[in-house]
Amino acid sequence: MAMLIRKAQVSDAREIAIVHVESWRSTYGGIVSDAFLSAMSYDEREARWHVILSGSQERIVYVAQDEAGKVVGFAMGGPHRDKEPECSGELYSVYLLAEYQGQGTGRQLVQAVATDLLQAKHRSMIVWVFSENRARHFYENLGATYLLSKEAQIGEQQLSESAYVWWDLETSFG
Repeated sequence: MAMLIRKAQVSDAREIAIVHVESWRSTYGGIVSDAFLSAMSYDEREARWHVILSGSQERIVYVAQDEAGKVVGFAMGGPHRDKEPECSGELYSVYLLAEYQGQGTGRQLVQAVATDLLQAKHRSMIVWVFSENRARHFYENLGATYLLSKEAQIGEQQLSESAYVWWDLETSFG
């Protein structure tokens, strides 16, 4: 199935919110508490995405659209949000509806974000992944190297997150 990878627009906020909530529920069941996942709201996520897509040009957001025009995935990146470890760019998120995973679309979304980061003169990129998330191997398969783990607060839970880094974006995605 051919996917269109394009820059997100404000009008995509609702569809991105649906992908965001549904992919969290399908991916993080058994990792993140059921209470947190069931409390996730399409309307609240849509409002957040509307703000994100209306705001800073530093944030890079791409969507994957199927042949029918439905948004089935997204990726977001931009400048690294923390001082440590030292990376200039960050892949903030990449999510796909479960039925579209494993078809190369996630790779295309990461490539799009990495290309924009390179154009903005970022040379490295970090991504944080729940340590229990099976999809962490996705990043390893894209050439990222495990760096470190830390604790993160998600709702009432303390969860371990692992950092994966591409130290040379040009070599990995150029």
